[in-house]
Amino acid sequence: MAQVSVNPFKVLAACAAQWSEYRPLLGPAATRVLGQRLAELRTAGGDRDAAADRAARTLLDALPPDAAAALREDGAQARFTGPPATVLHQGYGVQDLCMIVLDGNPMVGPVYGQVRERLLSEPAAPWHEGGDPLLIVLSGDDGRRRVPLFQFEAGTMPWQVVLDVNSVLRADLDPWGAADWWLSASTWWQGTPAALLGQGRDAELRGAAHALAGTDTGSSRCPSTRPRGPSR
Repeated sequence: MAQVSVNPFKVLAACAAQWSEYRPLLGPAATRVLGQRLAELRTAGGDRDAAADRAARTLLDALPPDAAAALREDGAQARFTGPPATVLHQGYGVQDLCMIVLDGNPMVGPVYGQVRERLLSEPAAPWHEGGDPLLIVLSGDDGRRRVPLFQFEAGTMPWQVVLDVNSVLRADLDPWGAADWWLSASTWWQGTPAALLGQGRDAELRGAAHALAGTDTGSSRCPSTRPRGPSR
């Protein structure tokens, strides 16, 4: 294996920042092994330095020589001795690479990461197997999946209109965009769509969702509120 003489956290952060370039260079087997190393890093606790070194070595060994050299150069640009979570490259950190590879989470980096944290700050409960597939499920940098609580009328019973709107907004493919729609304020409604639940405004919510998705049924004259979040 190649020896990592640069900061491994910086190498992994640089890979996260340029993942669209490096991903095609990794075969399925290499991506799988990298995922295993990143999973070890995520749960490493006090042994994060060694876990990061193993993950960086796995990554560099799997890349073509020129790509590995470019990552090494990025990792050598700043030898940082602070906490791993603060080692960034273009606003990306090692936790972003973990979310990309392990969770398929697109909400990473300095822009989408802020949206992710805003949405994750809303009340939520742990997600469990067997939940309704139409519910929005989000995950953070720890990989744990959460269900925003605004979706439930009582206990574990979801609002029917939430399931209907989530289906229209394709929350199964873009949960972050759907969550952003529900939880972002609209000047038309003087609040968030989620605040209208239980207020006899279900037809407006459904109509706005159809308008946003381009499947307007004509049942509502409400605007679609703000644009949806990123879908990758």
